[in-house]
This record gives sequence, C-alpha cells and structure tokens, in this order.
Amino acid sequence: MSARRHLTASGRVALAMTLTLTVGVVALALTSYIAVSSGLQADIDRGLLRESEAFMAAVHSGEAEEDDSGLVEIARTYLAARTKAETGAQPILLVRLSDGRVLSNSDVKLETAEGNTELPTAGFSTIVLGSEQYRVATAPILGANGAVAGVFQAALSTAYMRGVAANLGGTLGLGGALVVILGAILSAWAARASLSPLRKVAATAGQITQSSLGDRVPYDGPDDEVGAMVESFNGMLDRLETAFTEQRRFVADASHELRTPIAVVCGNLDLIDHPRTDETSKQRALEAIRDEAGRLGRLVDDLLALARLDSRQLRPFQLLDVATLAEEAVVRARAIGGPTIVNDVPGGLWVSGDPDQLDQALLNLMRNAITHTPVAGTVTVSARVEGDNVVISIRDTGAGIRTEDLPRLFDRFYRSQGPRAATSGGSGLGLAITKRLVELHQGTIEAHNAVGGGAIFTLRLRKQSAPKDA
Repeated sequence: MSARRHLTASGRVALAMTLTLTVGVVALALTSYIAVSSGLQADIDRGLLRESEAFMAAVHSGEAEEDDSGLVEIARTYLAARTKAETGAQPILLVRLSDGRVLSNSDVKLETAEGNTELPTAGFSTIVLGSEQYRVATAPILGANGAVAGVFQAALSTAYMRGVAANLGGTLGLGGALVVILGAILSAWAARASLSPLRKVAATAGQITQSSLGDRVPYDGPDDEVGAMVESFNGMLDRLETAFTEQRRFVADASHELRTPIAVVCGNLDLIDHPRTDETSKQRALEAIRDEAGRLGRLVDDLLALARLDSRQLRPFQLLDVATLAEEAVVRARAIGGPTIVNDVPGGLWVSGDPDQLDQALLNLMRNAITHTPVAGTVTVSARVEGDNVVISIRDTGAGIRTEDLPRLFDRFYRSQGPRAATSGGSGLGLAITKRLVELHQGTIEAHNAVGGGAIFTLRLRKQSAPKDA
C-alpha cells in the first residue's frame, strides 16, 4: 500500500496545500534572489563603465604625441588622482600597454590572474585572484596613429555583492521555511475544519440501524460541496426513515389483516371438530371457512401484485386510445352487475402506457365505484384534455367519502370508517395498487366528493399525439 493511502483525506488535502505553498515560496525566493543579484552586478558594471569612460575622456583631452610617453604620463596622472579618492567603493584601475608595462593604482596584481595575463578584449568579465573574485571592465586605448596602444581595466571586488546576496538568500530561506511551516499548520487546520462534516457523516452512518434512523448530521457551514453532500446524506436518511416506517406499518397492517381470517378459520375448525355441533352448524362453518379462505387468497394476490409493481421493470410503453381502454374496462365492469355504468369517453384521446396495467387501474376504480353505489345509481366514466394531460374521471352516485378519509384513501390497508366502509371483503389494497399503477406511468390520481353527492376519482396521464394511421 502506498504512503498516500495511509494519509487521511484531511492529511492529503493539507499535504497538497503545503506542497503548493512550498513550490510558490521557492519560486518567489529564487526569483527575488536572481533579481537582486542581477541588479547588484548591473550596478557594479555601470560603475566600472563610468570609470572607463572617464579615463578615455582624460586620454582624449591630453596632447597627442607620436610615441606613448604622453599616454603614460596621462595614465599616471589619472591613476594618482583616483588613488587619492576617499569616497565610495574604490575600484582597481590598470593601464596595460602593448609593450607589457602595467600602470595601476593598487598593489593587487590583477594582470597575473588566470585568464587575464594576455591583453583581453573589450567587455565585461569575472576573474579570480587568490580567494577574491573581481568584476572587470576592459576598454581598448588607441594611440595617436589609431593603433591599439593598450587596454584600460577597471575592476571591483564582488565580495560586497556576494555578501548581500548571501544575506538575502539566508533571509529568504529562513522566511520561506517559516512561511511553509506556518502554511502547513494552517493547511492542516483548514483541511480538518473543512472536512470535519465528513467525519460526522461517517460517525452518524456507523450508528444508524433500522431501529434508529432519526439521527442527522448537523452542518452550519457554507453552501459548498461538503454542505451539498451533508444535505444529500440527510435527505437519504429521511427517505430511509420514511421507507422503514412504511415497511413497519405495512407489516403490521398485513399481520392484522391476516390475523382476522386465520382466527375465523381456526374458530370454525374448532366448531366443526366439536362433538355437539350439528350438521347445519358444520355446513355454515365450512361456508365461513371458504369465505375467509377466499379473502386470504385475494389478500395474498394483492400483496404479490404490489410486490411485483414495486420491483418489476416496465415493459415498453405503446400508444393507447383512451376510448378503447375505457370501453374494455366498462364491458368487464358491467359483468359484475349493480348500478348502471355510462361510458362518456370521446375518441381521439391518446396516452402512452402498458395496456394491461392501465386496464387494471380503470377496472379497480370502477369496481370500487360499483361497490359503493346503490343498484339504482350510476357510475360514469368520462375523459377530457386539460393542458398537456388527458384527465379520466370515474364518478359514482354513492354516499361519498368523509373529508378526514381523503388524505389516506390510497394508503395500503386503509379502510374508511364512514358511509363507504368496506363491506365487500376487499383487502384494502385496491386503491393502493391503482395509485402505484398510475405512478408507474408518471401520472397522478386523486379523489374528492362530487357536488350533489357521490365521489369522483381523477387520473391524469400525459397526452400523446395520435398515430399517423389512426
């Protein structure tokens, strides 16, 4: 395992920030050192150039002679004057003639330095004599006849420049090290503070069990990536808590619904097994057992249907004519008997979906309306376009729905205790199945009481364009 994997997330962030800061400090220090060193050398070069220009001016102002005697006299006079200078850094001046004679204002024998023993060419150079380094400017001296009579050299020790550069380098190095150390400390603190919500997320996730989903990660920081992650994590916990709560309620409701028919079956079996039970009572007990067995069968079928709807993947949707869907459902509903069923769905309305599932949804709603509508009443199926949706309504003329029952009407196992109380032996899952079927088609379903009595169930499905061959 690499060393990088041994570091925590905050450690990696702090390390990256420290390395970035180190590179920046080193680059700034090197740039500053090079700039100052170059500036000091440029100052020395300018001073040496001025010395060369001053000597040449003195030579040109002197009287010209055919031999070098006049040049030597001018050089001696100039060097003597410069030797007496008392202010500023004192340069070493040399006049080196073509015949080998050397005139100087110093005892330092620069003409013996390596690389400077022969008459050099004009320009700037750096030479070393003993343990000392010098910066040298060389200029040619022209005689009266225009020939090169020698060279003039102005030299200055670089000790001061190197001392300033060394001090600057030490200061930059020390300052840079302090900045990097302080930056590393601040980076570690900032990384740890920024990523502390992640540790809280990990700690909260480690404490969560099915029985304790109420914990949330507190976060009062900025709306950044960490905040978004904490919000998403808390949202996930909300969904998990809701799902587990619904699951526990579903199991409790299913257990309750199963307990009643099982109790009835067991009671009637005991009655049949009793030696004093007559044949008539045994027959009634058997009929009760058959009824409860049928109820158990319907309940299990509905539970399986919900499980399939919750887990299965939909088949590819197809264009469906709402009028055809409604007509098929009405034909099957009329076979049940009961109130009059009116089909008031116009043609030309199209939706996309699974025909079997939408047929089941419509039939469930019609069966529910038939159950709660008197024989003399009417169940009406209608459809219309509303914006981008096709709205399908099933209206009955029954007793209506209690206002307090409307919010929970589509909950699993929920039964109204009002005038529409379940008396048909249903499982309490029909409307929940219908809602799930509609949701799988990205639609909505709602219920409300109609003006004048009865209930209206309304489905909204996305409207589609009619096929070209329709």
